[in-house]
Amino acid sequence: MSARDVDETVVLEVGAETVRLRPSAPSGEPAEEPRRPPPGPRREHPAGRRFAAGEHPAPPSHPVVLPQISTDPLDELVDRMRPRLRKAVDGLQVAAALEADGCTDRIARVEYGFTDVFALAAEVYSRLGPQIPDEPAPAAAHRGRWERVRVLAHGPLYALPSAVFPAVLAVFGQRSLVLALALAGGLGWMYSGTAAYAAYKLLGAGRLRATARLLAGTTLGAPLAGAVAGVVVVVSAGGGAALILLTAGQLAYQMAGTVLVFYRQEERLAATMLPAVLAGGAYLLGGPSLRPMAVTIAVAGLIAAFVVALVATRGRGADGEPSGRAVLRAHRSGLAGVTCYGFCSAVLLLHAQAPYLLTRFDVAASVVPLIMVMGFVEWRAERFHRLVVGLTRRIERPAAFRAAVWRLIARDTIACLAVTTVPALALVAWFAATGRLTAGGVLMTAAHVVLGGAYLAGFLLAGFERHVWLCASLLAAVAAHVGVGALLGVSPLFGPPTAVGVDAALHLGSVLALQALFLLGLAPLVGQARYYR
Repeated sequence: MSARDVDETVVLEVGAETVRLRPSAPSGEPAEEPRRPPPGPRREHPAGRRFAAGEHPAPPSHPVVLPQISTDPLDELVDRMRPRLRKAVDGLQVAAALEADGCTDRIARVEYGFTDVFALAAEVYSRLGPQIPDEPAPAAAHRGRWERVRVLAHGPLYALPSAVFPAVLAVFGQRSLVLALALAGGLGWMYSGTAAYAAYKLLGAGRLRATARLLAGTTLGAPLAGAVAGVVVVVSAGGGAALILLTAGQLAYQMAGTVLVFYRQEERLAATMLPAVLAGGAYLLGGPSLRPMAVTIAVAGLIAAFVVALVATRGRGADGEPSGRAVLRAHRSGLAGVTCYGFCSAVLLLHAQAPYLLTRFDVAASVVPLIMVMGFVEWRAERFHRLVVGLTRRIERPAAFRAAVWRLIARDTIACLAVTTVPALALVAWFAATGRLTAGGVLMTAAHVVLGGAYLAGFLLAGFERHVWLCASLLAAVAAHVGVGALLGVSPLFGPPTAVGVDAALHLGSVLALQALFLLGLAPLVGQARYYR
């Protein structure tokens, strides 16, 4: 087939006209004769008449839409990191992921124009957009009721060892026992709280193996830390090896309970300590003859809880998982804040209770209602974030959103106060029935009812990681109570407790001020939807 047989006509659309261009003949071949118009009158095209009349219509335009391709390297970084940051909850977690990916401060400055990795992480986190929640598991609806019961049980679970305290009290000297319980309690609060915070950060970063190793290591270290506290008490106030074992066991139980609560195995914790609770009750009913049995069963239950907690950390994560050191480095300030918060919380409770542990049973027992409802307070604090996220989807005006969040806080605070009031009234009624009712006991019980509402705001502030404000508020409340009591000469920390009612009233006033300080710390946070991703 020759080149002439192929139709190589080029068609160009020019405005309303169609122009056909024939290719030139190859060299050496005669050019094709141009086509002549057929004979007869020539018809003029309408477009030609308009052109001759001076009209020059513009050719029709067709908008061309090109895909928008970002040339910002930061957008490329966000797209690349998005699969790994699907569950990121803050900028620090993003910073940990960037460091694990090899991003350094120099790379952040040279390639992206930020001062360091943390500034880059904050911008990456803001560009991630709203997180898409995972689809709920099919059995989630059936587990909902159990999850609520599980959280509500946290307070009573941590109080289980107190059932054998009467039997233990008869074994040790009074002054040494009070110091041991106070020191070990405060140390255990800090120790377990810091370990739990670090574990949750590792878990959020997907470091399951590192989380299990951290919890196993801190669980094994808890008895050693408790033993050190016991040695301090023995050196300063006297005692023996049994007192050191007591403080070691107290920290071991607190850490074992933290691990089992972390892995949602509260029923195992209850099963290991239930025999000890029954033995403690039998000692109260049967008298001193049952003391050896009660102490032995309590020790066995403690060892069982410790072993079960260690077993719960086994088989977690996969081989080859990245180290969790970068995650923990990114949360150094948070770890320090949680430790300080635990210390200040322990000081708040123990400075008011410790002077009366052995002399005023009604004042010492006033903390029981607060311990019993701490699970309820924790549950309300956990559901707060979920409810506020729902508000962000329904409310568009900032003022209306802020008002709705404050109403939610007020409702939850009233609920915590009401729930704490129920066991408090039962305790006061029992005091009245047994002839132990005093003004000091009633006022101290009322102070712990107020703390039930204050700790809700404290948990919310801890969720926002406002640890500096938390610690400053707690220390201010302690300073107000102790300082005013010292000026009036009624503080039991500077002399014998001679005016228990006045001291309890001062403590009640200080925790009311603490509630106000916590709410003041929440004020700049609750109305900003960016905190509720």
